Amino acid sequence: MMYALIDNDGELNIKHGAWRTEVGPEGPGRVRLQPDPDGHEWAGWVNDDGHRLGLPRNIVGGLILNALGAPPSPYPGPVVITGWGPLPHTEVRGLSAFEADAVREIHDHARRALAGEAASWADDARAIAEYMRTTPTPGLTVLAGADALARLRGRL
Repeated sequence: MMYALIDNDGELNIKHGAWRTEVGPEGPGRVRLQPDPDGHEWAGWVNDDGHRLGLPRNIVGGLILNALGAPPSPYPGPVVITGWGPLPHTEVRGLSAFEADAVREIHDHARRALAGEAASWADDARAIAEYMRTTPTPGLTVLAGADALARLRGRL
């Protein structure tokens, strides 16, 4: 199965084989991506425990995920992109040659933007990258009992 791996240094590798271990032993967390206008469906994957483990933010990987329809976020650790679907069998599939080429092109644009290329799209990519670098790490608050009920009732 063909997939794209963007490592923590922002390097792109198109690989074949098992992809799940690329994001780490904790397991993959899916990043929902939008189908392109021609109907190609994708799935992004990051370490499900990456923030808790303190994995570095993958800015290049995040820019690629964002270009494929994911919201800007400080995605942690290695990023994997696979194919997804098609309906009604929504499941992981390998990237097609066309899809791998599209990821290569997006990666090239992301690297050029971060290197300072002067273009309006590059300015936008740099602004998104700065957001991903500086936004607080997402957190999780666990509430139980009376605290949980108070939060649900808008009192916390």
